[in-house]
Amino acid sequence: MNRYRGSIVSLVAVLAMVGFVSAACDADDDNAADPSPPATIVNDVAGPLTLEGVLTLDGQPLEAEFLGARVIRDGLVGACQLEIPRVTQGRYEIDVASDAQVRGCGASGAEVLLWTFVDDGYLFSTETAPWPDESSVVAFDGEFSSEAPDGASEPVTEFKGHLFAADGSALPAGTVVEAFADDVRCGVTSLRPPEATEGFYTLIVAGPESISGCASDATLAFRLDGEPAAETAINDLGSGGAGHELNLTLD
Repeated sequence: MNRYRGSIVSLVAVLAMVGFVSAACDADDDNAADPSPPATIVNDVAGPLTLEGVLTLDGQPLEAEFLGARVIRDGLVGACQLEIPRVTQGRYEIDVASDAQVRGCGASGAEVLLWTFVDDGYLFSTETAPWPDESSVVAFDGEFSSEAPDGASEPVTEFKGHLFAADGSALPAGTVVEAFADDVRCGVTSLRPPEATEGFYTLIVAGPESISGCASDATLAFRLDGEPAAETAINDLGSGGAGHELNLTLD
């Protein structure tokens, strides 16, 4: 279960980048600061958080082939599941990356939002789980609602693609990817090893409900390890679940 099953990588490009994120609206100053702060080590442990427990949909035990997790911190959101497990009779267990593993993921003060895919639709948990100060295993019983599929979430814009140097060579795992609206940072992630995602990055960009400077229809500039990329995009907050395919190249 530690590797995406079958053709799951291509599906994760859809599933792991769904257009919502829990709001955290007072983070403007943090996101206008140093665009590439150091990775956060949580309690001297760089490993993942394991969430486990029982999930329900409309009050009944959830049955789902796919379960994922987002981390919300300082208004930013990361696609942070390390696997896409099944949920059987409501029972689940999922590993969620720390910021030391994937930039923009878990650290003290963060919240974890679960998502699933049922009956051709995306659902988000109605509540979030706090990232713990000490334990690496947390029990969390979550709920999904077909009448409120967005759950504890807000609109975002999502991008996926490959990262290239100016000479066309692929950039290495660990490359930090950031999106800015003017000088406000609206999204951050880092490239996972090729065996995890076939070399694709996944970047989720916040909207104004989460960070006021990340306006709808703002032009986004991208940075790779702090250096500008040649491409730009629009923060349209309407990726429709599939996300935008966008390869980024150092300028």
